[in-house]
Amino acid sequence: MSDLDRLRHLLLHEEHDMLARAEQRIAELEKTNQELAALLPGLVTAAPREPMSRALATPVAAALGNAVHKNRASIVDALFPVIGPIIRKAIAEALRGLMRDLNQVLEHGFSPRGIRWRIEAWRSGVPFAQIVLKHSLRYQVDHVFLIERDSGLVLHRESSPGLADLDADAIAGMLTAIGQFVRDSVGRDGGDSLEAARVGEHLLWVLDGPRASLACFIQGVPPDSLRTVLGDRLELIHAQMSDASGSQSDDVIGAETDLGASLDPVDLVAASAALDDGDGQPHQRPSRWPMLIILLLLMLGIGWYHWHNERWHERVDGLRAELIAHPGFLLTGIDSKPWSRLTVHGLIDADAEPVQPLLERADFGEIKAALDTQGYVSTDDAILRKRAHRLLQAPTDVQLAVDDGVLEVSGQARADWIAGHQQQARWIAGIRRVDWKVTETTDEAAAARTALDALANDLAAETVVFAKDIEPGGDTEAQLQRMAEWLNRAQALATRAGVDLRLRIDGYNDASGSDSLNAKLRLARASWLRDRLREAGAAPALLASAALHTETDASADIRGAKVQLQVARKKP
Repeated sequence: MSDLDRLRHLLLHEEHDMLARAEQRIAELEKTNQELAALLPGLVTAAPREPMSRALATPVAAALGNAVHKNRASIVDALFPVIGPIIRKAIAEALRGLMRDLNQVLEHGFSPRGIRWRIEAWRSGVPFAQIVLKHSLRYQVDHVFLIERDSGLVLHRESSPGLADLDADAIAGMLTAIGQFVRDSVGRDGGDSLEAARVGEHLLWVLDGPRASLACFIQGVPPDSLRTVLGDRLELIHAQMSDASGSQSDDVIGAETDLGASLDPVDLVAASAALDDGDGQPHQRPSRWPMLIILLLLMLGIGWYHWHNERWHERVDGLRAELIAHPGFLLTGIDSKPWSRLTVHGLIDADAEPVQPLLERADFGEIKAALDTQGYVSTDDAILRKRAHRLLQAPTDVQLAVDDGVLEVSGQARADWIAGHQQQARWIAGIRRVDWKVTETTDEAAAARTALDALANDLAAETVVFAKDIEPGGDTEAQLQRMAEWLNRAQALATRAGVDLRLRIDGYNDASGSDSLNAKLRLARASWLRDRLREAGAAPALLASAALHTETDASADIRGAKVQLQVARKKP
């Protein structure tokens, strides 16, 4: 070895040793890395689950985020076979839940429970659908924690079957801190506390007691009865804690009470349902009387409603019949709402009698019937006769009659009237044919006298028959009206003929009865006929001078009365 080598060795031997050891370490690491690919699956399987999960959470999340941003289409294609069935399953479950809730709503619609819910909706002002959903939506208690109020320690916990346990200490600390924050900063005078909160899909209910608090994580919409059950269980726990004074609270509860049964989530839901159904008491057969009374009142109300409406419809039908029979009026419709409004629609002829009196006579309570009419030309025989009288202005010796649209004009008239109206009669609206039987009057006075004699004969042939005393037999209204018209025409003819008329009214009786009684009866019947003719509109002057004849006529063995018309010349 030369001097230079010895000098290099003296100066650099330590560095050479370090480089050799470093090279050896690098070689070992490279060998270990090469073997790690084969050993990694076994190491991952053998590693503790929690530390491994925490260690891989951050890098895996970052890697997945980068992959989604860079290769979104690939991620979507890879997840498509998984997401599709998941979405379909979720939709199917939601629809099944909706159908169950809807069936429950329909089942309780008219049941005793449904009636109670309707009353609750009416009293609270909340829609009935919300009340039904409130009582019928399913819910469950997932987790229950009993927490010591002062220290925040968890005394007991219960979870629904199949659910993973939560970190009880973390939840107890969180609830204690939030409750203290609410009492210190938000509560009034430090007396208020946290009662409910929303944590994700869970509803958190907190019930405070003197020594312990009860916290429940609930899914769905719980009823108010669940809070009542939780309060009862918390009071029972506090009562047993007070009875076992001198021991630690957790020891006392563990030894004296069966917290597993008291705080079991399934038992809490069952107790709440039992409280809704009847306060937890054994079901007794409900009395039928309230339901029967309600049913009776309902039937009475329905019956009164139908009877009330039937009265209205009967009166409307009666008015309809009168309107249909009214000459010159064509009913097109009646718009009515029972005991609310009534409007009559129709067409009316100008020569028809007014319809308003019919509406005023109809009894519809406080409802005033309205009339909506339009004009038209009627073809009723009575209206055609009035129209012919109005247009032809027939003299008293001319009679007009209409039968099925055929106008018959008969009697005697002057030549100028015949010439001016014979053709006009054919132009009257609604007249199908005219039967003209009017003869020309040569001597007006002689014609009037001839017509007057004919009227006297007609009056003499008319007899008003009485059934008993002064009670007429049969329908005498038309007979009296006809006799009154003849008397009025006779007075007009007497003026044209230049003669005076005298009227005599005779009363008759049969063979029975005494003479004095029969004389009074004949007078009463003659007086009755005179008064009825006056009411029928007969000429007042003739009736005022009428003589009541009551002498016995043995040949007239009838119970009746007659009118005798006597003609006399006027004194110069």
